[in-house]
Amino acid sequence: MNEVDHLIISNTIDYSTDLICIQFQKRGLNYLRINRDKFLECNITYSIPDDSLIVKTTDEEYIIFGDSLKSIYFRAPVFLRSSKTYSLSQQLYRSQWSAFIRNLIVFDKCKWVNHLVSTYRAENKMYQLKVAKEVGFLIPDTIVGNCCTEFIKSSNFYIVKSLDTALFHDGNKELFTYSTKILGCELNDAELQEAPVIIQKYLEDKTDIRVTIVEDRLFPVKITKDSCGIEGDWRKMSKDLLEYSPITLPTDIENKIREIMKRLDLKFGGMDLILSNNNYYFIEVNPTGEWGWLKYESKLDIDIAIADCLSN
Repeated sequence: MNEVDHLIISNTIDYSTDLICIQFQKRGLNYLRINRDKFLECNITYSIPDDSLIVKTTDEEYIIFGDSLKSIYFRAPVFLRSSKTYSLSQQLYRSQWSAFIRNLIVFDKCKWVNHLVSTYRAENKMYQLKVAKEVGFLIPDTIVGNCCTEFIKSSNFYIVKSLDTALFHDGNKELFTYSTKILGCELNDAELQEAPVIIQKYLEDKTDIRVTIVEDRLFPVKITKDSCGIEGDWRKMSKDLLEYSPITLPTDIENKIREIMKRLDLKFGGMDLILSNNNYYFIEVNPTGEWGWLKYESKLDIDIAIADCLSN
């Protein structure tokens, strides 16, 4: 039976997790990757008296002891985000295995990246913005709700986005919402009553910055097209058309980033900033954010930093 020192909770198709597994293999670490979409291929048993988890696959048998487990890399969303119609057995699978993953907080002596409780709290965007403002970050003028006309000026531009990741299914089509730039007069005519949204003042002449944070290490990258800032949401564009250039942030901005992460109790995060008129604005931080593509595009050692964090 193989004793596990490092546990990874992920999905079969997750490039970022693949990179961490490669790092663990290079370091000769004893790890186990459990993919949330492959639970049925495992026999899993947790013993409360022993504080141990046994995982049996077709070829191997693993055991995890709460006293000796060193780290858990949590590459999964806390919330179940889907409107797809599932069979009864699929609903049972999703709800009960999600509950099982949440219950892994029984392993409270190891290092989590990130801890489930911290991830759950940090995924709330209103709370993020409140914390960012408290540490002294500039944020765009922001309102949240389903009736915001009294705050909207018809001649101004705004950014409208969902309060949470919005993933929908329409027949066989999978739909995802992006941030949308809209004129105030159009926003006033829009029907917002059905669901609350985030509305922020549009920042002119902006440059998008993605900062990947691993404990105290920051990996900031500016995102441009043809060396210029991108109007609207850069995620709508093909990644092949974008440029990812490592940059150095001012010391005071670095300190504010670290303070946000400290208050959110996060060891890892993908933070979005905007530089506009020489001012840095906090937009949001994703505690389970993607970073594999960014490592590939920018050649930054994000995978090494995360492996260091998990193994030290």
